[in-house]
Amino acid sequence: MSKSLGTLGTHYAGGATTTAYALKITRGDGQVYGFTSHDQDVTISAVLYEAGQGLDVTGIVTSAGFGVDNLELKTLDDGSLFTRAQVLGGLWQGAAFLCFRYNWASPSDGIEPLLAGTIGNVTLKDGSIVCELRGLQQYLQQSVGSISSKTCRARLGDARCGKDLASFTHSGTVTTATSRQVFKDSALSQASDYFGEGEVEWLTGNNAGLFAKVKTHVNSTGAIFTLMQPMPATVQVGDTFTAIAGCRKRLLDDCKTKFDNVLNFQGEPHRPGVDAITAVPEASV
Repeated sequence: MSKSLGTLGTHYAGGATTTAYALKITRGDGQVYGFTSHDQDVTISAVLYEAGQGLDVTGIVTSAGFGVDNLELKTLDDGSLFTRAQVLGGLWQGAAFLCFRYNWASPSDGIEPLLAGTIGNVTLKDGSIVCELRGLQQYLQQSVGSISSKTCRARLGDARCGKDLASFTHSGTVTTATSRQVFKDSALSQASDYFGEGEVEWLTGNNAGLFAKVKTHVNSTGAIFTLMQPMPATVQVGDTFTAIAGCRKRLLDDCKTKFDNVLNFQGEPHRPGVDAITAVPEASV
C-alpha cells in the first residue's frame, strides 16, 4: 500500500491513522465546493474543504463488476449552501463529485480516491439534506447509439442541431404573476406556442439562476407562460428572465418553417409506421 499511495500509504502502514473523508463537488455552472468529515477546515490542491456543513458519508462499497457504486451524503441544512430553491430547481443534480480519504494531521501526504461520479436524487429532510452519489458505472447503464424516430433526436442548439439560438433568445419581465407556474410578460409579442417546449432562465427575483421548461405559451396581449413544473420560490412582478424559443421536434413546423434548419434534422419522418411494416404483403400484378 505504501508503494501505491506514497506518503499516505506509509501513514497507513504505521497502524495508528489520523484519516478523514473529504468530498469535492463541481456543479454544472462551474462552482466548486468541498466538505470534510473532520472537525477542522482544510485546503487541499487550492480547494477549501469545510467542516461546518457536517459531512456524513454512509459506508462506501465499491464493486469489481458493472454494478453502480452509490452511497449517500448527508449535510446540515442551515440555508447557507444547499438552498431550497437551488435543490428543487435541480442546480445540484448531475454535479460531478470526488470522494477521497486524507490524513487530517498532515494533508500534504496526498489523497486516496475512493469514489467518483455524479449526484443523483437530492432529498430535503427536516434540518438536513441527503444527496445520492452515483459511481461512474452509471454511464454504462445508459443506451449507446441512436434509435430511429420520426421526430428529431437532437436538442435545440446542440452540436447535432447546430442552430445559433441568439436570435431566438428574448429578454422578458414579469408583468403579471398568477402563480409559481403561470406568469405573463405584456411586452413579448411572439405568436402562440413560440416558446412552447422552450426554456426560461431567471435572472433576478427569488428564482434567480434557475432554469425551467415551458409547457405552453399563449399570445394574449403579451406572452402568457405556463411552466412544466412550479418554480421552487414565488414568481413576482418585476422578475426578469430570458426565454428561448421551443422546438417540438417536427420536420416541417419546427425545423423547416420556424428554424430554417431542415438539413440538420435528426429524425426519419418518412419511415413507414408499424401498420405498414406488419401489413400482409399484396401480390403485384
